[in-house]
Amino acid sequence: MAKRKDSERITLAVEDFGPIAEATVELRPFTVFVGASNTGKSYLAILLYALHGFFGARAPTTGWHAPSADAAALTEESEKAVRTLLRQMLAARGSKRSMDVDLPEHVAALVRPIMEAVDDAAPALDDEVARCFGAKTQSLIRQSGGKSARIALRCERSKVSVDGPEISYHFTITESRPQLTAFIPPDMPLRFQGTVPVVTTMFALMRLASASADDNNRHSLGALADLIVPYAVGAVARPIHYLPADRAGVMHAHRVVVSSLIGRASRAGFGAESPLPTLSGVLADFLERLIDLGDAKYDAIAHKQATGRRFAERLETNILGGAIGTHRSAVGYPSFHYRPAEWKHDLPLMNTSSMVSELAPVVLYLRHIVQPGDVLIIEEPESHLHPAMQVEFTRLLAAVVRSGVRVVLTTHSEWVLEALANLVRLSEVDESQRGEISGDDLALTPDQVGAWLFEQKRQPRGSVVKEIPLDIRRGTFPAGFSEITEQLYNDWAGIANRVREPGE
Repeated sequence: MAKRKDSERITLAVEDFGPIAEATVELRPFTVFVGASNTGKSYLAILLYALHGFFGARAPTTGWHAPSADAAALTEESEKAVRTLLRQMLAARGSKRSMDVDLPEHVAALVRPIMEAVDDAAPALDDEVARCFGAKTQSLIRQSGGKSARIALRCERSKVSVDGPEISYHFTITESRPQLTAFIPPDMPLRFQGTVPVVTTMFALMRLASASADDNNRHSLGALADLIVPYAVGAVARPIHYLPADRAGVMHAHRVVVSSLIGRASRAGFGAESPLPTLSGVLADFLERLIDLGDAKYDAIAHKQATGRRFAERLETNILGGAIGTHRSAVGYPSFHYRPAEWKHDLPLMNTSSMVSELAPVVLYLRHIVQPGDVLIIEEPESHLHPAMQVEFTRLLAAVVRSGVRVVLTTHSEWVLEALANLVRLSEVDESQRGEISGDDLALTPDQVGAWLFEQKRQPRGSVVKEIPLDIRRGTFPAGFSEITEQLYNDWAGIANRVREPGE
């Protein structure tokens, strides 16, 4: 399979967020979060999920929504540039090709200020973060830190300028009102790229070309800004999927959970607040995706996604030793089953091993949901997996990354890190010399992989995140596992020195 080059550089930095005192992480095609429990790995992963939900679902430009926001009137040169671009759009409206057109600079100069006027969108981002965590954002401020949590998202498009300024968004959570600011480099071209709605773009340009100076072209320029933001933020606007650590339990109990939520909804408004906890957004979205698998549209996606089917089948064959399937009720509600290889009947998923239950959602997502260009977050993929299977699963994910999907893992597994280190080291071997090496077609270059260690600090109290460089001598991304092994050996030696053998 051909390797897709992903040149977008995304950096996420946080301060005083949850248990994290400080973190600056460059999100690469294959990103791994590793460290002790309760150091913030899931916090950062859920935050990433929330940012994708915000930037992917809506363009965070609000100047054209606010009646008080003004945009400068078009100059004669700007009007000419708009009409030229409109003619290009009209000529391309019947084409199925993805669009890649720069906004004329005279118009881009008017759009940039609107793209930076994002503070009115802060409550919407605050709501999305709160939804994904299932908690008020004020409770996510690190208690031993300051009075706010600060989040910075930097997006650099290498096709524009490798060393140039980055697009950045800064989000601050406070006890009162959240704040959101943006910076769009003045020398960065603003571009329509990908599957831009041609009709919507044409309509905005037509309005702009005919707008009077009285309305200051606010609505038309704002509509153009909304269409450009997905290009500006790059990978952060991609569809994202989250497989939480407790996915096996949800797979087993999704019918019960849905029934409980429906019952709770029917009792809403009848007095005191329900003592039942609210599902976090990542769990609710995961549950919704499982239910939606009863929809025939996912069969159509699976039929088109031959690559995803191959990954799912490889996981079933090489690790699960059987196939994951879906039964639908008369109303389309799904139930899930597992059929071991060479068996003639199915087993309900709740009657299978923990390994099967943990990996069944991965199979279903690869087969029906995840597509090239998407982002897939998996928490603790090593759960209930034998070390040999952890290695095989890591290699499978490397193949998924090479197909164009970005992957983020949270893990405690030394085997995952060592398997990934081997694939990075393999990229330094000439392809003609890889024939007898296991996983010879799965090599990942160093710039495609990032491992980040979450370490608990006493002063200041909280975790600090740093990148783990590949240790060529040890053959891994060292995360402290070898120190634990060494300490256990020293303990063993100390015990052995004190054991009295028979006859002594």
